[in-house]
Amino acid sequence: MTSSATGTRRPRRTQEERSATTRRALLEATIDVLVEEGYANLTTTKVAARAAVSRGAQVHHFPTKAALVGEAIQYLIGQVSQSMLSEVGQLPPGPDRAGEALDLLWDTYRGKTFQAVVQLSVAGGGDPEIDEKLATLNQVVADLIRGSVPVLFPREARHPDFEDALYTAINTMTGLAMSQRVAKLSEAEVAGRWRRTKAQLLRLIQLED
Repeated sequence: MTSSATGTRRPRRTQEERSATTRRALLEATIDVLVEEGYANLTTTKVAARAAVSRGAQVHHFPTKAALVGEAIQYLIGQVSQSMLSEVGQLPPGPDRAGEALDLLWDTYRGKTFQAVVQLSVAGGGDPEIDEKLATLNQVVADLIRGSVPVLFPREARHPDFEDALYTAINTMTGLAMSQRVAKLSEAEVAGRWRRTKAQLLRLIQLED
């Protein structure tokens, strides 16, 4: 074998890397099952099958359903933080910025994170560990939005009534995301509703001095 061929050989993953990959697969599978089937139908067996991980490996990393769900919430916290922080910096300057910022917030509230939180809040309540981590997730999202406001809405944020207007907008997005799931709306229907809602929200947040 030539040295050049040897040089292109991929290094073998360490045990820590393999373990991290397995854990991530289990956590992402947990979120997928939560969103698609609900908390009541979530089992560790389904999660292991969805993640293509053996039951033994699943039990090794997460011995119980509560441990698996609790860590999945922690994983969501990291995902939300990373996504928000990276996407905020990509918003365009100029008159379209407020609309783009609303789209970013809408994507957050209608995505997997929100749907998983809904499932856990409705059916997974009562477990102190899960409730505590859900509260942490909600606080992280609120803090991220609050801290990002000057960047998301640099012009609008200067108005003294802007914070109230923004949280009215967020509550509206939450309701629309809930109705998407409850009414089983198609993507086209959701897109149409969001276009109309966004136009109203822009008028709400673009306050005049």
